[in-house]
Amino acid sequence: MKNMRPEALELEGFTAFRQKTRIEFGDADLFAFTGPTGAGKSSLIDAMIFALYGRVPRLGERLVEPVITKGRQEARVRLDFALGDDRYTAVRVVRRTKSGATTKEARLERGDEVLAGNATALDPEIRRLLGLDFQQFTTCVALPQGEFARFLRQAPRDRQALLSKLLGLGVYGRVRDRARGRKEKAAGRIELLEAQLADLSEADETAEAERAGRVEALARLQTETRTESKQQAEWEGEKRAVEEERRRGRAQMDALAAAEVPRAVRDLGAERQQAEERRRAAQDALDRAEEDRKRAGAARNGLGDAVALSRVRDDWVRRDRLAGRREAATRDAEGAQAALRAAEEQGDDAEAEVSAARETLAGAERTHGAHALRGGLVVGEPCPVCEQEVSRLPSGGEAVGLDGLRAAVRKAERTEKAARSRRDEAASAHAAAEQTRKSTNQEYEEVAATLTGQPGHSEVEQALAAITKADGVLEQAEARLERERKTLRTAEEEVGGFGVREKKAWARFDAARDRLSDLEPPAPDRGSLLGAWEALARWAAATLPEVRGLLERHDEKARRLDETRTASRERLAGLFSECGVELRGDPQRAADAALEGARDDLREVQRQREERRRLLSESKAAREAAAIAGALHTHLRADRFERWLLTAAFHGLTADASRILVELSAGQYSFRHNEKFEFDIVDHGNADETRSSKTLSGGETFLASLALALALSDQIADLAAAGAARLESIFLDEGFGSLDADTLDTVAATIEELGAKGRTVGIVTHVRDLAERIPVQFRVSKTSATASVERFTS
Repeated sequence: MKNMRPEALELEGFTAFRQKTRIEFGDADLFAFTGPTGAGKSSLIDAMIFALYGRVPRLGERLVEPVITKGRQEARVRLDFALGDDRYTAVRVVRRTKSGATTKEARLERGDEVLAGNATALDPEIRRLLGLDFQQFTTCVALPQGEFARFLRQAPRDRQALLSKLLGLGVYGRVRDRARGRKEKAAGRIELLEAQLADLSEADETAEAERAGRVEALARLQTETRTESKQQAEWEGEKRAVEEERRRGRAQMDALAAAEVPRAVRDLGAERQQAEERRRAAQDALDRAEEDRKRAGAARNGLGDAVALSRVRDDWVRRDRLAGRREAATRDAEGAQAALRAAEEQGDDAEAEVSAARETLAGAERTHGAHALRGGLVVGEPCPVCEQEVSRLPSGGEAVGLDGLRAAVRKAERTEKAARSRRDEAASAHAAAEQTRKSTNQEYEEVAATLTGQPGHSEVEQALAAITKADGVLEQAEARLERERKTLRTAEEEVGGFGVREKKAWARFDAARDRLSDLEPPAPDRGSLLGAWEALARWAAATLPEVRGLLERHDEKARRLDETRTASRERLAGLFSECGVELRGDPQRAADAALEGARDDLREVQRQREERRRLLSESKAAREAAAIAGALHTHLRADRFERWLLTAAFHGLTADASRILVELSAGQYSFRHNEKFEFDIVDHGNADETRSSKTLSGGETFLASLALALALSDQIADLAAAGAARLESIFLDEGFGSLDADTLDTVAATIEELGAKGRTVGIVTHVRDLAERIPVQFRVSKTSATASVERFTS
């Protein structure tokens, strides 16, 4: 461990430090936390330990909740520290929970690099960086209250473990374990090499010679095969040439045999003459059909316009239809007029009946009123009408029944209403009938006017019948004309087709002659297709025997080539058989593959022999390595070399601690140790009596513990193995108040000397005389609200 120098401490909500408090240590190698008891000095040492390990020594194994300031939910601590040239920041947070507190939130950074993001990752990283776990750190580096004498009083086994850790003696155990591992690995390697050597037992000089001989034989076979392949290629070329000649000869014979005059060529002239005759007959028939068409057209044109005659016929039909409609309309108008007169008479009668009924009802109502008035007259009383005194009562008839008369009036009124309705309907019907009669007469007069000067109806019908007959004759003539035109076109196409047939026949002739072009046939007479074919056929018959003889000579040459190639292949197959190579497919590929395989076999035997020599050499080296590793493992056994080193270190530590203790105790005490790594105190003031460290008083225990701590801090780096931890920082929190003035002066001088050697030393004290000798003081004070820290430099 390189010198761990605290650079800054920041805490909030931690014990007495309710508010955020930051302490900048700067370049202070020797400093003290001072202040009254209970101000929070020890809490600063606790905070540094908590930032690193997440635990507080005076609270036990896992208890951390008490460090949270009362009334706060969490405590946060940040420690910036240097380790050599590197700068680190450790942050931890303890937060209250229902069951206690949690410290999961933690972080370790180096510059911008996050080395750990939670407590689980931070704990092993701190142990790796500092080389100490929590117990070891609080034994040798930060000595908190109540734990100052741990190293003095702890069990010998724990003391040995700490020294072994600080001295880096674990490296020898690892060397021993690696030596044992190498020995076991070498033994396994030897066993593997022996097995591999057994597999290579047949790779000897004889096997290599046999495979070299086979390579030579197959190399000769490869040479023979290449020669054979070259010869076969030449024969193959000759065979392809002969086969081409044979193919050409057979094609020439087929072409000569096919050079006969086609029957179609002989029949082509007669068929063309017959087609010409059919074309002429079709032309004559077409001429006659055109004459008949002209006559029918002239006859039809002389009969007039069928459309105009049809319009006249339609007008005659319309006039006759309107004449009937006019008579019916006249009859309907006269009937409607008679019905109107009857309805009017019925209406008049109904009106008279209503008037009579109403008059009868009015008279009855008057009579009924007088009867009612007479019933109310009293003799001697004034009349209600004339107001004169009634002298006598008038006589009168019975009262009239008015209900019957009113019903008669209502009946007469209904009859009158029905009569008026019938009269209105009759008037409407009469008006409509008159309108129909007028419009029908007008339409009849208009049609009759258009027929003035036109032929009669029967004449028009006769003219239209003649036109229909003439149209039928004309239609038949036009249909016959179209048929004759189609017949002529067919005949002309047939005649024209002979030109195409002759062209195709010449193309067929040219194709047959082209197939014989390499035999140089005679030039054709282009003036006669039949003559050209007959000349070619005569020439082909004369040339055929010559071509047949040439083809027979080519067949014989091909047979001799096949025999030569077969004999050569049989000889090559014998060579393959002699070499023990199966001949399948291409001989050259088979020979090449066999030779390459034989060379591979030879190389493999050579490789195996070389591998065998290498394995023998490795086996020898492995045996030597196994012997060396076994000897090293034996020498580094824990009860030998490591104990010797540990004993030497413990002896040196005891001697150095004795020197310091003698100085601190003014020559009264020194240390002594036994083989069990136990400390005893030698009391020089009492005839060098040996005492157990457990018999020391509080002040004596402090001096002895301080001597051991300073010895560890000052001497362990010189005793440690390469790469081991280097304890170059120490933080003390106990015991100064129990020392007398002389001893306190000696302790202060010792601490000053330790700081002057480049160590980082921090102490917690409330002893003014000691604090004033420390160059940098961090004075801790406390109010009801929070604790605070102020730096002073002497």
